[in-house]
Amino acid sequence: MRNRVVKGLAAVLALTVLAGCGAKTGSEQKPTTETKTQAPKVIKFNAGADFRTLDPGLMSDAVSGYAATQLYEGLVRTSEKGTQAGMAASWDILDNGTKFVFHLRDGIKWSNGDPVTAEDFVYAWTRVLDPQVASEYAYQLYYVKGGEAFNNVAAKIKGADGKEIDNPQFKEQLAAAQKNLGLKAVDAKTFEVTLEAPTPYFLELTAFHALMPVSKKAVEANKEGWAAKAATLVSNGPYKLTSWEPKKLAVLEKNPNYWNAGSVKVDKLEYYMIEETATALQLFESGQLDVMWAPPPPEIPRLEKEGKLQFAPAYNAYYYEFNTQKAPFNDVRVRKALAMAIDRKAIVTNVTKLNQKPAYGIVAVGAQDAAPGSDFRTVGGDLFKEDLAEAKKLLAEAGYPDGKGFPATEIYYNTLESHKMIAEATIEMWKKNLGITSIKATNMEFKVLLDRKQKGEHFIARAGWNGDYTDAMTFLDMWVTKGGNNTAFWSNAEYDALIKKAKSTGDQKVRVEAMHGAEKILMSEMPIIPFYFGRTPFLQSAKVTGVFREALGTIDFTNADVK
Repeated sequence: MRNRVVKGLAAVLALTVLAGCGAKTGSEQKPTTETKTQAPKVIKFNAGADFRTLDPGLMSDAVSGYAATQLYEGLVRTSEKGTQAGMAASWDILDNGTKFVFHLRDGIKWSNGDPVTAEDFVYAWTRVLDPQVASEYAYQLYYVKGGEAFNNVAAKIKGADGKEIDNPQFKEQLAAAQKNLGLKAVDAKTFEVTLEAPTPYFLELTAFHALMPVSKKAVEANKEGWAAKAATLVSNGPYKLTSWEPKKLAVLEKNPNYWNAGSVKVDKLEYYMIEETATALQLFESGQLDVMWAPPPPEIPRLEKEGKLQFAPAYNAYYYEFNTQKAPFNDVRVRKALAMAIDRKAIVTNVTKLNQKPAYGIVAVGAQDAAPGSDFRTVGGDLFKEDLAEAKKLLAEAGYPDGKGFPATEIYYNTLESHKMIAEATIEMWKKNLGITSIKATNMEFKVLLDRKQKGEHFIARAGWNGDYTDAMTFLDMWVTKGGNNTAFWSNAEYDALIKKAKSTGDQKVRVEAMHGAEKILMSEMPIIPFYFGRTPFLQSAKVTGVFREALGTIDFTNADVK
C-alpha cells in the first residue's frame, strides 16, 4: 500500500510538473564566476501548501514567504552571517538613527532585464502603505515618516445621515499625505528613508518580504494578476518563476539576471504543495523529495532514533485565536477559561512529541530585554497559568456551568496532521476539564483558512507566528486596533498606547517596559491562546547542502548545492 501511494502520487506530480557617524556599513559582495555542470541540479522541496500570493507586498503567510526569499531580494538579505548587503551595496545611518541612505549596487536587474532602481523601492513601499491596496502588512512601514498617516487616509466617510459614503476628497488627501512620506529616490542608485523615530531593528526589517521591491512596469501593466502567473511575474532574486500549477507544483529556475547569479549552484527548485505529511514523508523516504518541513508526529520518535530528524532555529509561537466579535468569545471569562483548561505539557509531550516550551505569554524566547544579554521572555516570565478550578469558575460566571448551554462552535485548522491532533486533544481537554461537548474541529486548505480569518468567518482558529525580525515588537504590534494581522478583531486603547510609546523611542529601557506592559494586557484579556514556542523539525536529504534556515522561519536556497 505504501509503495502504491508513493508511485501513484509521484506519477501525478511528474505530469503536472551602518556607515557615516559611526554607523554600520554593508559590505560589498563580489559575484563569483559561474560554472556550468553537465546535468541540471534540482532540489525538490515540499512547501506543504499552495502560495496564497507571490506578490511580496500582499503576503502574510509563511508558505508564500518561502518563495519570496528565492524570487525577490530586499535592500539587505539575511544569511548565516547575519544581515548582509542585498540590493544595497552599502548604507549610511544618520540623524541618530532616523535616516537611512541606501546605496544600490551597480547593474542590478529585474528578471526581465530592466534595471532595479531606487524608484522601485519608493514605489513598492508606497504601494504597501496605499490604503487602496489594503496590504495586511502596511503597519510594518509605519516606521517611515508619514507612513501611518498615509495608510489611514479614509476612502469612506460618514455622510450627513450617518451612512457611509465615498470620501469626495480622498484623492486629494492621499496625494497630500504621500508628499509627506519619508521615502525619496535621490537618484537611480540612492534610496533615502526618513523614520518617525529611531527603530533599532529597521535595517533587519528591510529584508522582510513586505519591504522587497516590485517592478512598477510589471505591476501597472496588470495590477490584479501580475504575480499570479509565471509569464507576468517579474522578480529580482536568485530565482525566477517558470511555472505554477496551483495546489500542485511551482518551478523556480535560476535567474541569470541576479547580481550574484554566479554563486547560485542549484539550477531548479521544484516547490511541491503536498498537505498530507504522511504522503510527503513517504515521498521523502523513497527519494522523491529532498526537503520537507514537519513530518507527522507519530513518526517523530522513529525519525529521531534513525538520525533523520533535524531542527531549525525557531523564533515563533503556536497559538489559537478567538474571533472576539462573536459570542461567546466576546466574553473575556470564556476566553480565559478555555486558555486555563489546556495541559500544554501533555500536548508537547504526547501529541507533537517535540517537547517544545509551553507558552504562557506570546513573545517567544529569543528577543533581547533591556539589559544586554537578557531575554524578554525570561524577564517577563509566565503571564497566566493553567488552573482548572479558576477556569470552571469563570465559565460558570459566564453562564455555562460545567459546560452546559455552551453553543456549538468550531476550531478551524489547515490541513496538517499535527494541527488536527492538537485540535482533537484540546477539544478533549475542554470536554474533560470543563464539560464542553459542543466544539468540533474543522479542516480546510491553508489559503481558505487565511481568507476566512481575514473576513471574520471563524470562531476559534489555529495560528502560528514566525517573528519578522528579532525584537519582541514583532509579536505585539499585530494586535493593535484594526491591525492588518489582528484577525482576533480585539481592541484595547491602553494596549494601543503602549505599543505606540514603544515605537516612538529608541531608548531600549523605555521600549521594553512598554512592551512588557502591553503583553500583560494581552494575556489578561486573552484574545489568543498561546500553546508553545516552537522547535521546527525538518527532513533534508544528505545530498543537499547549504540550505539556510533562520529563526524567523525563512528557508533560503541561494547558497544550496546538490551532490
